[in-house]
Amino acid sequence: MMSLRPLIFALCTSATLAAPIGAEPVTIFAASSLKTALDNVIETRALDAVPVYGGSAAIARQIAQGAKADIVILAHPDWMEWLSTQEVLQNLSRCNLLSNALVLAASANAPDLDVQSANDLITALNGERLSVGQLRAVPAGQYTRTYLSEQGWLDALRPHLAETSNVRLALALIARGEVPLGFVYASDVAAEPRVRAVFTPDAMAYPAIRYPMAITTNAREGSVDIAKALIAAQQVFAEQGFANVPTQETGRCE
Repeated sequence: MMSLRPLIFALCTSATLAAPIGAEPVTIFAASSLKTALDNVIETRALDAVPVYGGSAAIARQIAQGAKADIVILAHPDWMEWLSTQEVLQNLSRCNLLSNALVLAASANAPDLDVQSANDLITALNGERLSVGQLRAVPAGQYTRTYLSEQGWLDALRPHLAETSNVRLALALIARGEVPLGFVYASDVAAEPRVRAVFTPDAMAYPAIRYPMAITTNAREGSVDIAKALIAAQQVFAEQGFANVPTQETGRCE
């Protein structure tokens, strides 16, 4: 079992990680909100890795049930904590890889909104639905639920919600014009030219959004090197709308 320490940031980010001839690529199970950025990192860094995307809750359950993942990246620390209790993660392999922010998104030509109450959102919906990840299972939905609860808006908005099984589906509803508004991540907006952020919630009104990464107990050879390369690719992730985890946070890499 190997520990991911801060010194891995000194890796040359342009290095290609070649796998031994005949070796299978490393499998990365990752939260759906990472798709555009992680695909980009894998391609630009020529990593010998195959991503599998889904909702964090579904991914955690699949790995606990024996899915063959080498690296896992989730969009909420609670699901990684749960996965840790299932004894399927290597000790000392966990890092907070990235951070993100919650935004209210609309079509690309929509104006900014001044949202001061639940009624402001209901009026802007004009009888249609507000897309969100499932409030109790999907990380983006969990953050949204906390934010709306903190504002005292959740009960009024419940009848107007369109809950989805992952945040990219919530984004797709907005992009296709099936709903006028939705709560998604800042990185989702960066990945979809058909939408824009029209309102940014106060980041103090919901928990800090972190993407924990870990290596599984049955990870194949090369997994640690791939994990190191992902941590070293912070600039590529930043270009895709993600942010670094604040350096003042202790335990960034255990």
